[in-house]
Amino acid sequence: MSQRLFLTLGSALFIAMIGLPLLAVLAIGLSAIGEPSALDWLSQTVLPLYLVNSVLLCLGSLLVAFLLGLPPAWFVTQYEFALRRVVEWSLIIPMAMPAYVIAYAYTDALDYSGWLSVLVRTEWLGMEASAGRSWWPEIRSLPGACLVLGAALSPYVALLAKSAFEDRQLNLAEAARSLGLNSLQAYYRVVLPLSRPALVAAAALVLMECLADYGTVAFFSVQTLSTGLFKTWFGYGDRNAAALLGLLMLVIAIVLLEAERRGRGSSSFVSKPGTSRPRLPLQGGARVWVPFISLLGGALGFVIPALLLMNSAMTGAEPIEWGRLIAQSAQTAVYGFYGIAVIVPIALLLAYGQRLGGLGWSAVALRLAASGYAVPGLVVAVGLLGWSMLFTEWAYALLDWRITLTTTIILLIGGYLTRFFTVGFSAIEVSLGRITESLDWSARSLGLSPRAVLLRVHLPIMQRGAWVASLLVFVDIVKELPLTLVLRPMNVETLATAAHHFASDERLADAAAPSLAIALVGLLPLLFLGPRLR
Repeated sequence: MSQRLFLTLGSALFIAMIGLPLLAVLAIGLSAIGEPSALDWLSQTVLPLYLVNSVLLCLGSLLVAFLLGLPPAWFVTQYEFALRRVVEWSLIIPMAMPAYVIAYAYTDALDYSGWLSVLVRTEWLGMEASAGRSWWPEIRSLPGACLVLGAALSPYVALLAKSAFEDRQLNLAEAARSLGLNSLQAYYRVVLPLSRPALVAAAALVLMECLADYGTVAFFSVQTLSTGLFKTWFGYGDRNAAALLGLLMLVIAIVLLEAERRGRGSSSFVSKPGTSRPRLPLQGGARVWVPFISLLGGALGFVIPALLLMNSAMTGAEPIEWGRLIAQSAQTAVYGFYGIAVIVPIALLLAYGQRLGGLGWSAVALRLAASGYAVPGLVVAVGLLGWSMLFTEWAYALLDWRITLTTTIILLIGGYLTRFFTVGFSAIEVSLGRITESLDWSARSLGLSPRAVLLRVHLPIMQRGAWVASLLVFVDIVKELPLTLVLRPMNVETLATAAHHFASDERLADAAAPSLAIALVGLLPLLFLGPRLR
């Protein structure tokens, strides 16, 4: 078998593996449409509430993410000011803190019965402990979920906007000011319109992450499509209704992906190298309020939650069980390494197949498979459970095997592959695309096979890109909650599931230690990646 044929067959196999859960959701959902009872029940009872709350959650979180991420991105590219380097790091570090962990931290302190709420009302304001409920803000609400998700997702906006600003807008903004516009007018009339492709991509990422979120909205008791799917499938056992919700979420995710692609494709602007200029120094009061505003995202999305979790962990009634915490951290890291071992080689194979050409059919298939990142983990889990049930039926009918793949490491790693393949593939594809094709031609002219070119030429050059892909996959798996919660093997706890179980039982002080461990495990790779992300 030739290497090109092997590459073609391997690519087809891996694309099918990535897309299988999505195909299962599509098939189950379409079959459930034929059951009018499930569709009628959803449309007449909970579906309108789920849709309205999901839309409001997405819009509110998007507004918060842009307010926290967009101004700092412009300030650090346009101006020189005190703490600018600190601001650059503050744009990154919220990526290490999952939204549901931020929710646990703020709820433990700001809930009506939280320690900070009681301190403010009784000690600072001199009120009775039971007073103040009418005016004290309710953190467990839709606005609270929007604030938490917006703070956690602001790095998507900040990093993409910062990259767009650095590429092309500095000289254009200066030219606009030379024509009589002030800085604010130049920003709104020149910079933002030219940054539209990056901002559309950032908005699509934020919306897809909000749609996929389960931990935050479940903890805040906000009834969205993701919580409805979990409750319908795993609570009520109504698979038809759950399949319809999963199909609806899959369609929304694909629509968002297509909207993002069209938004970038219809507005592309070429940047010219060497056109940057020195940053402007800030004057007057801006030297104070600009750093303050720029640090809000990092403070709300990482620093304040981390401090609140540390306080809860140290002041909790129950001592920290270090042995269990270390075991859960190790289990979390093992799952992350499993994901790297599966996702990165497959991403490398498919990216190299695209580079060699002759696999044009895979471009569309890859785009469809890549939609797994936009699909909520619960939807992927439902698709894999559907295949598991089918496998169990076939094994019993054809081979008389009483075996099931439900809640096994095989399904869990398969879910990670579908969910996070795009993360690894994007980094590998970008790194591979930076290698000039003349190196391929030279190596092939010297008698090297395609496999030898990959191993002896490309891998040594793109090893940094492979590291970036591996670390990003690792961070995402560490933070993933719904997929791990549903598909993990029995009696196996990761940091995410442990924190979720404690928080579900209202044991927020006990949830602080595993939540902090999640942030720490996710922060270490980000510190390594920081200069590259900046």
